Amino acid sequence: MAMNSRTPIRGYRAGFFFVVMLLSGVTGFMLWTEVRTGHQVDALVLEALERASLIGRIRVDVMALESAIEAHVRSSGDAERKEADAVMEDILGSIRQSSEAYMRHLPPGEKAIWLRFNGACQGLADQVRAAAVFSRQRDAERARRHLVESIRPLAAEVDQLAGQLATENASDARVLVGRLGTLRVRNTALGAATTLLAILLSMLVGWHIISLLKRQDATIQGQLEELGRHNQELDAFTRRVAHDLMGPLSPLKGYLTLIRRSGAVKDPGALEMISQCESSAVRMGELIEALLRFCRAGTRGDGTMGELDTAVSTLLLEVSQTATALGVSLERELEPGVLVDCPAQLLQVVARNLLSNAVKYTAGRPDPRVKVRVATEGTDAVVEVTDNGLGMSPATQASLFQPFFRAAEVRGIPGHGLGLATTRRVVEAHGGTLTVHSEEGKGTRIRVRFARVARTPAPLVVESDAHSIRKAS
Repeated sequence: MAMNSRTPIRGYRAGFFFVVMLLSGVTGFMLWTEVRTGHQVDALVLEALERASLIGRIRVDVMALESAIEAHVRSSGDAERKEADAVMEDILGSIRQSSEAYMRHLPPGEKAIWLRFNGACQGLADQVRAAAVFSRQRDAERARRHLVESIRPLAAEVDQLAGQLATENASDARVLVGRLGTLRVRNTALGAATTLLAILLSMLVGWHIISLLKRQDATIQGQLEELGRHNQELDAFTRRVAHDLMGPLSPLKGYLTLIRRSGAVKDPGALEMISQCESSAVRMGELIEALLRFCRAGTRGDGTMGELDTAVSTLLLEVSQTATALGVSLERELEPGVLVDCPAQLLQVVARNLLSNAVKYTAGRPDPRVKVRVATEGTDAVVEVTDNGLGMSPATQASLFQPFFRAAEVRGIPGHGLGLATTRRVVEAHGGTLTVHSEEGKGTRIRVRFARVARTPAPLVVESDAHSIRKAS
């Protein structure tokens, strides 16, 4: 199943990244289009305003030019005429500069009107210079007549054409801005459609992924249930095998003991071999019993509760004799009445494994000490065993709970490698946790934590004495 689902997951992952890239591309395109359209609109508006400003300047210059001609005609001396000539040339230069600036960004729709406007401006300039010539020849009457008959009509035509140019300029600007607005709406609609498509694709990919994950979850749950059944079958098989092994082993130990005690065998070498066989049979029996305890430790007890401090106190009586023989000092700190949801027999299994290991691996060290503590911490009950024994390396701690594991440095010490594995199975089967803190050469501290159970108060029994009830007289 894992090999078959790997390719669809890769495909859905690629589809998801494609949707993300599509959304990112659409977002980037829409932002770029918006910024670009905004710049174009700003540029069009600025150009339209600049052309409107140039047209207004030309119209003002035409009005000022007419006033300058009148001043030139009314001038009485050469100095005044020269000053009026300078003013006229300055105005004509301004009109020429404005016309050249307007020609740089001339919209196509204004070309015909601009040609008429430009021709009228040039004709006006020629007529102004002709009037100035008449004025310099001191022919004021002819100059005034020329002003009235030629210059003023041309100035009116220039003003009219300038108004048409301003109208066409505003119209062209509105048309271009409208086109840009249409383009913006079109791009926005395209982006919205693409975004909707990407969202639909993402929903489709997400739905397929959720469906695939549900199928995989169902497969995993089925595999876990099957694994649990296999483990139960394996534990049951192990228990049956261990029980069947104990059957022939017990008579074997008895027969070996009878042969050794009967006196039928006189050879010392044969007696030594019989004694070794008897010891091996005893160790085999202990190993089978440990294996049985390990198999039974994976299931919860019968639902009864046990006192943690009582179980530890019972085991201390058993372990204290071994500790005294090995010269190990036992310290205890037991809080009374610590009730947990675990049967007393299994609590004794936990305490026996922890205390016996601590004593066994602390013996022979300088000032060997083992301390056991039972206490409540909030809603939990804790049993903690601390020693200053051999300690464990990180590599040993990594494999500590594997069945039949024995560290290289303690293989000379008797043991089966099932004690801590059994202890953890008991603790986890009853909802507890087991943690180990150890440093090589400095000692080990093991903490077992169970959920504490509140003690139910005993029901109050009220006894009544029928003889003490008297009738009221």
